[in-house]
Amino acid sequence: MNKSLLRGSLAVLFATSVSHGAELPDGKATEHTKRENQKYLKMLDFNDKEEFELAQKGFIATLDNPLIKGKDGKTVFSLAAFDFVKGDTAPDTTNPSLWRQSQLTRIHGLFKVTDKIYQIRGFDLSNMTLIEGKTGWILIDPLLSAETAAAGLKLANDKLGQRPVKAVIYTHSHVDHFAGAGGVITEADAKSKKVQVIAPEGFMEEAVSENLYAGNAMGRRADYMYGRTLQNSPIGNLGTGLGPGTAIGSTTLIPPNKTIKKTGEKLTVDGVEIVFQMAPGTEAPSEMLFYFPQMKALCLSEDATSTMHNLYTLRGAKVRSPAVWTNALSETLSMFGSKADVSFASHHWPRWGNAKVVEHISKQRDMYKFINDQTLRLANQGYDAEEIAEKIKLPDTLAKEFYNRGYYGSLNHNVKATFQLYLGFYNGNPATLHKHPRTEAAKRYVAAIGGASKVMKVGREAFDKGDYRWTAELVNHLVYAEPDNKEARQLQAAALEQLGFQAESGPWRDVYLSGAAELRGRVPGEATPFVDTRTLPLAMLIDYTGMRLNPEKTAGKSMKIGLALNNSKEKQTLELNNSVLHVRKAIPNEKLDATYTMSSSDFGAVLGGMESSADLQKSGKLKSTGKTGALNELVSMLDTFDHSFNLIAPVVEKTGKSDHMASAEASN
Repeated sequence: MNKSLLRGSLAVLFATSVSHGAELPDGKATEHTKRENQKYLKMLDFNDKEEFELAQKGFIATLDNPLIKGKDGKTVFSLAAFDFVKGDTAPDTTNPSLWRQSQLTRIHGLFKVTDKIYQIRGFDLSNMTLIEGKTGWILIDPLLSAETAAAGLKLANDKLGQRPVKAVIYTHSHVDHFAGAGGVITEADAKSKKVQVIAPEGFMEEAVSENLYAGNAMGRRADYMYGRTLQNSPIGNLGTGLGPGTAIGSTTLIPPNKTIKKTGEKLTVDGVEIVFQMAPGTEAPSEMLFYFPQMKALCLSEDATSTMHNLYTLRGAKVRSPAVWTNALSETLSMFGSKADVSFASHHWPRWGNAKVVEHISKQRDMYKFINDQTLRLANQGYDAEEIAEKIKLPDTLAKEFYNRGYYGSLNHNVKATFQLYLGFYNGNPATLHKHPRTEAAKRYVAAIGGASKVMKVGREAFDKGDYRWTAELVNHLVYAEPDNKEARQLQAAALEQLGFQAESGPWRDVYLSGAAELRGRVPGEATPFVDTRTLPLAMLIDYTGMRLNPEKTAGKSMKIGLALNNSKEKQTLELNNSVLHVRKAIPNEKLDATYTMSSSDFGAVLGGMESSADLQKSGKLKSTGKTGALNELVSMLDTFDHSFNLIAPVVEKTGKSDHMASAEASN
């Protein structure tokens, strides 16, 4: 992420007028957008300040210097990034409801939740919770980067008294809840069990795999979802709705040394009793909630926060089941609803008082149940995902609660996700079963409408009427049919910008504005850090490598390579056949093309393109027999992934790029 890549700074901006009408707005709200945003002021009670009281309750202190920096002196996170989000009147270029949420998520510092429980909020996308144990701290979810986690812990120690970290708990398998662990403990502490590291069953597999298999595509889409190249401003990024933004510091994955497997399991950590509830397949594939009986405090993980969450995340991930989510929150109420005096989550602010705790969980549960049931009701009447998403409205008893607004997820795309979960991509109409790919369809649409000039005329007429959705959809056909058509890019960009200014969801705003910026000529943002193939377990490494095989290069080829990794007596065979790659246990005396003895880290480095087998052999780190060039031959058959592929225009094939395998930075 590079905040210096602002609109125009590394771009060749095009003129802001087209031949089909007056000058197009750039960075300004149209009268249509102003009217649309004003509707929210009538829909919601902006005089209700309860959330502001909750977000500021228990404040102790924050950092004097708002800039959290890494060892190299570069800023990792700025607590002042959203200081411009002030005042009761939202700018015309922002949805007033999202503006209000951004005012809340920008509040930062150390807060007291209840006796012996504290939180660091606003230092990253997520919260870090600190539990005062008998001899030290129990930390819950140590943020996204080591630097922000360390800064939060230091603030707590400075204000509350120095305490060693005795345990770290990961609530779930998304990166913003574990990657900062290296800032508060060491891997050696975890390996020696000097510090307990506690996580739900399946944590390690899910933490790695979600960002690996579709990681490059997911990372590119996350550029849009989190507005990574947008300026933080009233015409740019306002935050995510889930938190202020994502840190860009050092990330780590310290494996757990204690796994929680069953609902009802109890654990005493540094004198603090914890009762766990398993919640796999809710907000994350591996997730758990838990209760502290001594403090009557309930950790809701990310299953009940102050926003409608994602059943599908725009960066791309497996759809989450609203039914599973609903049932988990029902179980939470059953297990802890009558006991909890305070609840807190991995994002946003706590709720105090049993009645408020129960009401919040109940209404979040009912929101997800409503989405599930009403999507299926209308699907069973024959409507498709797009039609259902336009029809469904939450009842006022749910919709007018600010914590149920779609600041991060949205009702529209969650409904579509639910349809996909049950019925898949196909809407049942045979005409949609085998459609032309985007570029081919675009050429046909443009020709059918009457050519580029006619598309521009109709698109501009729609824009002038405030029908920005139709402008964006229609003109995008021309962008795909004629990628170098500057007028088409300008018009679509203008429409997307107005949609962004109207969006209540932080990710929707960022997606629209990022698309507009790209159309206006800005180069794509920097690649996010690639997955380090040296650290992957062997099975995942081979899965990832198999996904990179180019079938044109492997056609008709077969290969068997013997592997002896880390001086293990158990040998493996890597086998290429039919343009697919497998790894299995070696069969005694089988015929091999070559055998390699090396460390698993070096093997991963070779497959990841960071080392050559020849160089490793010269240094003595690799020993081989047979056809010693076999591994190099395999590597030559692998594609590399370019992180900067187009999202708003046709993908352009590129060659000679290094492999930037991007991890999805806020996996929520």
